[in-house]
Amino acid sequence: MDLEKLLHVSAEDLKVGGVDIIDIHFKNGDDVNKLLEDMDYLLKIKKLATDLQITISAVSPGNSFGKDKESDEKTEVEKVNRWTDVAYILGAPNLRIFAGWAPKEKHAKLWGKVVSSIKECAAYSSKKGITLAIESHNGGGYLPTSVETHKLLDDVNSPWVRLNLDTGNYQDKDMYAALKKSMPYTTHMHCKIHKLSPEGQELEFDFDQIFTILKAANYRGFFNVEYEGKENELEYVPKSFAMVRQFMKKYEIF
Repeated sequence: MDLEKLLHVSAEDLKVGGVDIIDIHFKNGDDVNKLLEDMDYLLKIKKLATDLQITISAVSPGNSFGKDKESDEKTEVEKVNRWTDVAYILGAPNLRIFAGWAPKEKHAKLWGKVVSSIKECAAYSSKKGITLAIESHNGGGYLPTSVETHKLLDDVNSPWVRLNLDTGNYQDKDMYAALKKSMPYTTHMHCKIHKLSPEGQELEFDFDQIFTILKAANYRGFFNVEYEGKENELEYVPKSFAMVRQFMKKYEIF
């Protein structure tokens, strides 16, 4: 599904208010410099979102800081800065980024480099008015739990670097306690859904706990549904939105 079709489906079929655009959704999204050369395309996407009355809540590229080689680290910084330009052109307030991935035994050695690179990117994004929203990620990343995530945000210590809180990524023993502690850092969220019943009920995550946390924190930002189940997306993505809307109504979060 191309990006134009995705925007139409999101606005007209799913009837959502915002969309988080991942790099692979864009034409030439695998080469941000080439993407930026096609200003007509980017402005076409921005105008379409405006006409459909749907907000681009974030742009989400892939990146990985903490490289062994300085030249590789510089490439990652430049890539994030160019994606900041894309977010600025599209009018998205947030750029979702990652800290990165490296062998666990190298995390302590390379941590300072991750912090320094994010600070450098934040200095650039602040000039564009774009908030860098760091997402914790599993699979060997620098931020497997809320402990590392909060430490990184504190070490970077910039108002332009906040948290893209994914409700299913933390590997803390008590994920819900970790989510609660993370709310003060949060600028944008991903609502992770892995397993839905045929009736449209989440079978892995406790959404009563999640929405209790959202309600207590008075969270008013975007809560982007991220369906990662194995069932047919055309059937189960609408079920995912219906389920989330039920909880929004139950907890009076509108």
